[in-house]
Amino acid sequence: MDKVSTHQKMIVVKSPDIDELNHVNNVVYLSWVQDIAKEHWQIRATQEIINQYKWVVVNHNITYKKPLKIHQKAFIKTEVFDNTKGALWERMVWIYDDSEVLMAEANTQWCLVDAQSFKPKRITDEIKSVFLAYD
Repeated sequence: MDKVSTHQKMIVVKSPDIDELNHVNNVVYLSWVQDIAKEHWQIRATQEIINQYKWVVVNHNITYKKPLKIHQKAFIKTEVFDNTKGALWERMVWIYDDSEVLMAEANTQWCLVDAQSFKPKRITDEIKSVFLAYD
């Protein structure tokens, strides 16, 4: 499990992200987790592979540590490890504030499916190489 692929980005918390408690809504954190996973896939995979396969969430396990507030910068980092199991692949996502304080972390599990039938597909070395060949 020593191979790892990472992707990260910075976002600024906007007004629609805020809930009645005056911090980022929990559902927004989950959307960020899904967005960075999708972006990581789209940046690394060829268009041919993207057309052939899709990812479906099986499980999100997220731990909220501290609240993010409006106009704060958030740094979102994801890592995909060499730990596939059949059609399943786990990834980690961390969300930090601009002082590098961990605000939330998520362990997520995704299932690779055929883009036409939506049936699970075993993760092959070709798919693994999308994430693991470059890092």
